[in-house]
Amino acid sequence: MSQETGTEAGAIESEMAALANRLRTARQELGQGTIVDLDPIERTVRRLCESIAALPRDESQHLRPRLVGLLEEINYLGENLRAGLNELTQLLGAASERRRALSAYASQKTNKP
Repeated sequence: MSQETGTEAGAIESEMAALANRLRTARQELGQGTIVDLDPIERTVRRLCESIAALPRDESQHLRPRLVGLLEEINYLGENLRAGLNELTQLLGAASERRRALSAYASQKTNKP
């Protein structure tokens, strides 16, 4: 491993740690009902994938455990997003039912002689 490759791997590891922190923060924000912009996370993931693909195989293998950890964090975030979507779907369904009930009640009132 050359000094340059070691420096690249170190920079990639730092970026991976920052991404893991950002993923955890995003999960916390979702839990608090905050809207989370996923575009910066997606760009970081792309950049990391490209950087790791450019490394020599032995260096990229060294990063495998950290990659598995990032995949777990991404999966947890996905679970949080799906849970939020399910909750939103239920809320919208309930609101729609209330609106239909109010509309039916209002039309009954206006149709009375």
